[in-house]
Amino acid sequence: MRRSAVVLTTAGLLLAACSPKLPKGVDEQQLSEAVGRAIGGPNTCVLLADKAGKVVWTGGGYITCARNVPTCDGRTTTAQTVLEGAIGKPARFTSCPSGPGANTIGWAMGPVPVGEGKPDHGLSYVAIMEGERALPGREVGERVEEAFAKAGL
Repeated sequence: MRRSAVVLTTAGLLLAACSPKLPKGVDEQQLSEAVGRAIGGPNTCVLLADKAGKVVWTGGGYITCARNVPTCDGRTTTAQTVLEGAIGKPARFTSCPSGPGANTIGWAMGPVPVGEGKPDHGLSYVAIMEGERALPGREVGERVEEAFAKAGL
């Protein structure tokens, strides 16, 4: 029993060592708190990816980030798919109704802005809010980009 626990722990550490990470000097806890204060909620998802499209950070619940949501052009897709399409492109913002009733969705995506005196890490992001109290896409973008700056990006 002990031996299997050691093997599983070692395997987990090896996988974690190989997975993409936030740039050096960016504190994950500080980033989580800043994004959570800016646009946090149960129907919020923020993904950061490197130039190769590998996700280096996820903010929000797995379910929210993995589920299909409206794109405002008549389709549904996941945040990951939108992020992959946003890499290397200018920032975009969009909002629309997302279902029956008062539900709306706000999308923001693009390159993570580089703060004054900070290195360009080549990161891109997608941020979504969905529900009755979702912010418009442009507001989602402004708030999440401000949170990135507060976290050291």
